Amino acid sequence: MARTAHVPHTAAADAEETAGEPARAGSLARPRSGPVFERASGARVWDTQGRCHVDLSSCSGAAPLGAGYPPVVDAAVAELRRGGGILPEATSPLREEVADRIVGIFPCAQAVEFFRTGSCATTAAVRLARVHTGARTVLTSGYHGWHDWQLQYRPSQGLPDRDPDTADFGYDLDLLDRLARRRGDLAAVIVTPEVNVFPPAFVREVEHITRAHGGLLVLDEVMTGFRYAWGGYHAAAGVSPDLVTLSKGLANGFALSAVAGDAAVMGAARRTHLGNTYQREVTPFAAALATLDAGAGGATIQAMRAAGERLMRGLDRLFEEASVAAWARAWPTMFDVVFADAELGRRFFGSLRDSGYPMEYGQRFMPSAALTDEDVEGFLDAAARALPRALPRGAAGARGDGTAAAVPYAAEHFAATRETVERWWSSAAPTA
Repeated sequence: MARTAHVPHTAAADAEETAGEPARAGSLARPRSGPVFERASGARVWDTQGRCHVDLSSCSGAAPLGAGYPPVVDAAVAELRRGGGILPEATSPLREEVADRIVGIFPCAQAVEFFRTGSCATTAAVRLARVHTGARTVLTSGYHGWHDWQLQYRPSQGLPDRDPDTADFGYDLDLLDRLARRRGDLAAVIVTPEVNVFPPAFVREVEHITRAHGGLLVLDEVMTGFRYAWGGYHAAAGVSPDLVTLSKGLANGFALSAVAGDAAVMGAARRTHLGNTYQREVTPFAAALATLDAGAGGATIQAMRAAGERLMRGLDRLFEEASVAAWARAWPTMFDVVFADAELGRRFFGSLRDSGYPMEYGQRFMPSAALTDEDVEGFLDAAARALPRALPRGAAGARGDGTAAAVPYAAEHFAATRETVERWWSSAAPTA
């Protein structure tokens, strides 16, 4: 398939070409600046001015095969034409087939419920845990979406009375144990694996503490489920959660999510209400089957990993040669770049964005299988030009192991406590 060459551009050109354009009302409450994207193909994305950029995030993890992957698009379009796209009831053969596939892929999965977004899936998982156990207390760490109960780790962003029975433990095992003792009957612990800071041994300890207090373990695998390893993070880490949540990569950009897990716990769905109108849409299930076919056995993950390893090695070599305290780590399919000087990181990524690589400091690299050698080389060349521009005079110095830099980074991005980052950082060693 022929590919359009990536032509770098500059922020000055952006400003010149968009001058005089009318202001547009946005659907987001926060203002935005920079290019407005209108179409994507593979790892390439074009803005409204026709400029080509390279996507290093797989559309925030949603499209591991790359945007517009033809077999997925073809399957979805064919089903839309054949079946009309939506049915009067949620049950359909395609839905059942995707459920069977998920049960076959993920070790903990005995039954499956489907939703549209990751936020819906995590909220449903918590509901199921509470209904099954009869308890209210939910202890959590990490990002689980935008619903009120999930903003415990960002109190300033949620309503004051958002969910008094939910508390965040900041990935701190000692705090998890204290909260479980203090709050009484435990419904569940739900954790998002932050694989670049916490090794599998961390989640195994979470499981041990959760079981000791009689709660259910829910792993939020919205990000890791189809990106860490075939069979999910829990299979690779050797843990047995009661429930997992899945979404990113399930249908390569089509809106589909799932809760999967123990049949008895999933049976709580019959004693509560988890339905919505658009669970009746069939098209995403056709996309999901094509996506699962393409990635069977981990083929997509292997391609993403190969690209990620090249990106990580190139960035670390660049930082080391420039004596810059920054690190690319640790899991190649979903790695973070951490700077000791966050402002330097923001300048570096701002320069890369101006060059056609739309990443921001703190945004996770999630390369897609569509990323080419040319894309990787182009990014590393742009990074080599951007770093000297971002560096203030005389800024180079000792690099160390990055623990001191990881503490504020983890606090800012997923509210981990200092103590837990200092304990686990060196254990989550780079793998590339």
